[in-house]
Amino acid sequence: MMLEVNELYSSLIYAENNGFLRDLERIYLDMPDKECRDCALCCQNPPAASLLEYLNVYRYIRDKLPERQETILRGAAEFFFLELADPELKCPFRAAEGCLIAPVRPFGCRLFGLLSEEDYAKREQERVRHVNALADFLQAEYGIRLPEAVLQSRPYCGRNRNGGREITADELTDLEMRLLALDTSIVVPERVFRGGTLAPLPVHLAMTVLNAGVRGKRLEVVRQFLSGSRELLEKYAGRAVGYRF
Repeated sequence: MMLEVNELYSSLIYAENNGFLRDLERIYLDMPDKECRDCALCCQNPPAASLLEYLNVYRYIRDKLPERQETILRGAAEFFFLELADPELKCPFRAAEGCLIAPVRPFGCRLFGLLSEEDYAKREQERVRHVNALADFLQAEYGIRLPEAVLQSRPYCGRNRNGGREITADELTDLEMRLLALDTSIVVPERVFRGGTLAPLPVHLAMTVLNAGVRGKRLEVVRQFLSGSRELLEKYAGRAVGYRF
């Protein structure tokens, strides 16, 4: 979902004043404690983040990363347009020195390496099924053929194979429900439990900084990019850079 800038700040203040960001931190602390090996597997396809997680990251970018904001904004806009069109696309919060938002990275990023290989395969199978269905729709309705590489499964992160504890199915369900419950403190529950507050962080940010007219050019940008041109992409990503936190 999209929050206008004034709604975003009022929601952030509300979350701060009511301790929701502290509740979010408790969810992270209740996950099995594993040290990330910084393999960047989870940076290849950023997972969905909740609305409260986005607000938490937005605050972090505003307060802690002023010198990286323009790069992040451009990257978020590019991700918004090319999420399903560029197999080489990486999370815009990934830099040479690692994850720029590591202290506040969302639940989905923290989950990599904590699932059993079997549980990961089940979730990945569902993701791939959804992406392929979308690809079929785009080809049938708009003649846009997505690259085969974006329709494939992502590799399993095996950072737990050296004795680390995996997260159980019951633990995962409990944590995910707690995460969604926090979003119901900000928007109506029906919208939350239909998945209306979940999106990759770059998409959340792009929805904030790009106006409706620009967002409506998404298919046009994808079509042009797949034909070999970045003209429209550069035009609209350049506009995103002008946003001020």
